[in-house]
Amino acid sequence: MLIGTRPKSTMNKIVVLWLGAVFIGACTSASEIPMAPIKVEVVATDAGFQLLRGGKPYVIRGAGMGGNDIENFAANGGNSIRTWTTKSESIDTLELLDDALANGVTVALCLSMQAERWGFDYNDDAAVARQLDEFREEVLKYRDHPALLFWIIGNELNHSYTNPSVYDAVGDVAEMIHELDPNHPTTTTIAGIREDAIHDIETRAPGLDFISFQLYGELYALRDRIRELNFRRPFMVTEWGAIGYWEVDKTSWGAPVEATSSEKAAVFMRGQREVLDALVGQLLGSYVFVWGQKQERTPTWFGMFTEDGKMTEVVDVMKYLWTGAWPKNRSPHVLSLTIGGHSARSSVTYVPGEKFEASADIVDPDGDALSYRWELKPESDATQVGGDFEERIASLGGHIESAETASTLVSAPEPGAYRLFVYAFDGNGHAAHANIPFNVSNGTDQLIAGEIMAVSYSGYRSGQHPDRGNGAANPSDAEILEDLALLLNYDLKLIRLYDSGENSHATLRLIREHKLPIKVLLGIWLKAEVSNHLGCPWLNEPIPDDELSANALLNAEEVRRGTELAEEYGDIVVAVNVGNEALVDWNDHMVPVDKVITYVRQVKAAIEQPVTVADNYEWWIRDGATLAAEVDFVGVHTYPVWEGKSIEDGLSYTVENVERVRTALPGSKLAILEAGWATRATEFGDRANEAAQARYFVELSEWARSRNITVFFFAAFDEPWKGDANNPGGAEKHWGLFNVDRTPKQVLMPDPS
Repeated sequence: MLIGTRPKSTMNKIVVLWLGAVFIGACTSASEIPMAPIKVEVVATDAGFQLLRGGKPYVIRGAGMGGNDIENFAANGGNSIRTWTTKSESIDTLELLDDALANGVTVALCLSMQAERWGFDYNDDAAVARQLDEFREEVLKYRDHPALLFWIIGNELNHSYTNPSVYDAVGDVAEMIHELDPNHPTTTTIAGIREDAIHDIETRAPGLDFISFQLYGELYALRDRIRELNFRRPFMVTEWGAIGYWEVDKTSWGAPVEATSSEKAAVFMRGQREVLDALVGQLLGSYVFVWGQKQERTPTWFGMFTEDGKMTEVVDVMKYLWTGAWPKNRSPHVLSLTIGGHSARSSVTYVPGEKFEASADIVDPDGDALSYRWELKPESDATQVGGDFEERIASLGGHIESAETASTLVSAPEPGAYRLFVYAFDGNGHAAHANIPFNVSNGTDQLIAGEIMAVSYSGYRSGQHPDRGNGAANPSDAEILEDLALLLNYDLKLIRLYDSGENSHATLRLIREHKLPIKVLLGIWLKAEVSNHLGCPWLNEPIPDDELSANALLNAEEVRRGTELAEEYGDIVVAVNVGNEALVDWNDHMVPVDKVITYVRQVKAAIEQPVTVADNYEWWIRDGATLAAEVDFVGVHTYPVWEGKSIEDGLSYTVENVERVRTALPGSKLAILEAGWATRATEFGDRANEAAQARYFVELSEWARSRNITVFFFAAFDEPWKGDANNPGGAEKHWGLFNVDRTPKQVLMPDPS
């Protein structure tokens, strides 16, 4: 069958490679060249499934390609590309196939099937029939081209789908293709490894020759998922590569942390060697994503090239994996990118106009001189899924002092979320890139893990307590899980732990093991290193010197445990607090401020997360300037009810305290790490009650939301182990949102109005 007329520029290349046929004379018309398909099939062998092309095993060295860079792709060792449509406005599919053939490359053509998320109704029989007719024309147009490898019917149709009839339509398309084109297999792609989608495909589209998965971070669970689902059919991975923006750590305001181009190169190497190479016999082939550049949340997230067409280290890795040889000239390598000395995971916030240094450490393995480009962009607000089109985000001008050096000064723009990019170029067609998100706020508030209202949590029940010198009586795993489930029921997803001991470790472990959507402000508890018997009302005698010396050693050990937990549970621990009310002049566990600063510096040097110190607002106002300069944000405690205030003055007094701290510590970021209202207290009389607590919680949360500041309400549960054992009505025991038996108090009850 004849297929169209080709431009003469491609004709001679086609003639040289055309299935061994001999064509004489450059005057031969391209339209007269007959097309002969090469049969492709999936066969079962003793070693498993195998893809054959022309009767011979065909090993795919593949990439997704949205444009036409066939010659460069082949020069780097690739031999097969996949597309996402046959009806591109910018790429002629026939020309793409011809160029592929001329360079020894095959093409998996995708029929761009309408997705339910785009508004297509698969219960509309007429619309489904029209789509089938359109695809019939496309199949007839390309079925005999020798570069064609297989057909992809729709891309990630399971994204946000509710109507499984989409896979009835996929089955109809597969049946139509098999009737018209017996030479090429059919597949459809799904996002992830989803049991429901696999079931729908296998029952509604049984004529497909294989299923294709598209995986990013989930690639590393592929083998386990196949075993769990007892999936025995052949399959391909038609998209894989950089870890997805939906799978990575996020800043406190929700911006995903993107890997550098060098970190991505390591991910590609690992994905091929550790996962895909181990699946031979069931895996028919794979295609990395994406040979080119694509705007998806950022302009660099998935592209193996930069916007201006420069190859990154990922291309180097794929050439090595495809050919066994590295490029003669290698891409630059990113060692680090920081702003103000902080990495991307530090959730850095500035005020408008504040200047900070941005510094990139990038090296070139060949010793090439590097040139640089910095760009500042607003954070993407895109919500598209499945790779749907996103508009390019324009860069902002006027905020970068020197855009062509390895380090530069940046001036924070108006309030909002931003991302700073750096590119390094070697002058030989290669580039490296990295970016770092940061936030700009009008105030100096700190939003932790994107949460407004959080809660302090210890979990000790009746008869349980921390170590009082004779060992701890800790909650069981089952009791901790019950508590965490209760908190999640009330949308409390950020908790504060006060130490780094066994109970806190168990809480972190259970959050991870059960994949709970809870983040943690981890505590490092500091014991007394000086005796405050003259200032503390209940410390009647001096603390012996040998006990103080022993405490200093215990504090050093606690700092070590805290930093290790923060590193081990870096996906859960979003900030670390060093010392709790260890500085205020009435406490019984005082530590000198210079020693607290030493501990803060040790913790900051060891972990990525923000570090703070929690103490009463009065101490911060009077003595906090030196320490405030060391911490990432100031942690304030404020309790109006302790200071004789009625509920009518509760919020106004809290706000007054916070604003006084702001005035005393201008430029410091701030979060409220304790604020609450007791529901029973012999010390407070009738000012302590559940109605007052409920009002304070509501008013405080509304104010916090208006200021975009995190408040840890004290506390999750009543704690009978605290205070005077002979006074069951003491205030220390009754700050919980829940009673000690885990029944909710009025604050958590539905509003009767």
